[in-house]
Amino acid sequence: MDGQTDLNQTSKFELKADLAGVLVGDNYPVKIVGVINLSPESFFKPSVHTKVDEISQVAYRMQEDGADILDLGAASTAPPEYKDSFLVSLEVEKKRIIPAIRAVRDVTDVPISIDTQRSEIAKIALENGAEIVNDVSGFKKDPNMAKVVSDFGVPVILMATEKNPGDACKIEGIRSALRSSIEIAINHGISFNQIVVDPGIGFGKPYECDLNILNDLKRLRTLFRPILVGISRKSFIGKVLNIPEPEKRLFGSLSATAIAVYNGVHIIRTHDVRETREVVRLAQAIRSSLEKVVKGDYTGQLVDSLRDISDAEDMFRIIDSSEIGIRLMKKKAIHLQILLMNLVTPAALALKQHMLSVGGDVVLPQGAIDFETKKCDVVLMGTVDQIEKIIPKLEIQSFDLPIIAKLLKDLLNSFFHNNCLE
Repeated sequence: MDGQTDLNQTSKFELKADLAGVLVGDNYPVKIVGVINLSPESFFKPSVHTKVDEISQVAYRMQEDGADILDLGAASTAPPEYKDSFLVSLEVEKKRIIPAIRAVRDVTDVPISIDTQRSEIAKIALENGAEIVNDVSGFKKDPNMAKVVSDFGVPVILMATEKNPGDACKIEGIRSALRSSIEIAINHGISFNQIVVDPGIGFGKPYECDLNILNDLKRLRTLFRPILVGISRKSFIGKVLNIPEPEKRLFGSLSATAIAVYNGVHIIRTHDVRETREVVRLAQAIRSSLEKVVKGDYTGQLVDSLRDISDAEDMFRIIDSSEIGIRLMKKKAIHLQILLMNLVTPAALALKQHMLSVGGDVVLPQGAIDFETKKCDVVLMGTVDQIEKIIPKLEIQSFDLPIIAKLLKDLLNSFFHNNCLE
């Protein structure tokens, strides 16, 4: 991508960012962003504060409860399904945001993030004390937003957006949308280590998408940017738990937060700072740290985010592999374990020999080695590339191996289809 030189200069493999002095990433505690809504249109009414004295009190309390950053939004980004949701005018957003920022700055020194899609609002907010821009459009709504962020030299939170905020559903689409937003940022001179990404949970997408995103969060690590998620009180929780009222979704929010942290998130955006902070601390304590070893000038790091071929493509691209190299190597990066049941023993033994010939293997039960069992279950282990290589060989063998070849081919086709690869 354009800006690759800048990525190299800013240690692209160190998953770290500086948000106005708040360091986030693998080697730091998970940070909490407290939400202060200034818009009565917000889907969660108890989070709305429109009077200056209320805003000051909430900001002070959130700081005391452990918020690392305060996020102020004066125009709701709730999807159309919420009856109060409508487009707030520029003038209304401006009228709400300026006194609110000043009120927060009077009572706390916690960095202020401005949640807006408008460059004019971002500029005014930054001039009045905000230090971070949170753009749910990922620089794709207002063409001047990236320039404003660059001119002020402030960090930015970019949410996955193809055309409208939150419209990307699968991780592959989310990564693609975020990658293009990062490219816009880099091309405008924004430092790579001042960028945080947000997959965009909620925003009117089917709740099944939100569940899949939470499950697949580790796959965003191939972008090498700290990850923020906003889960608090959102509709997917209500759909799963059959709780239509956002006011009753605290426990669901905390449960989803624990899973997000366990799956590698670095920042949680929430309406409920104190409760969320306790959950975050416990979930991070349970989460295994990423294995990393440094010896002199050399660093080794285990990569646990490659679950399908698109993950491998992203990883190879970030190390600047050629497109030819990516095409040749991507199927060697994903290791599969396949349970095959009820094989006749000669077929199981032949299958093991074929896998060994390409560098894979098959785990056999003890009784298969000396033919004590006539049929057995086995575990085939190998890369996608290795499995593809043995299929033509199995198709011309006996002992029902052509049937096994067809079974393996169908499993790979299902794997490709589910991951939108071919």
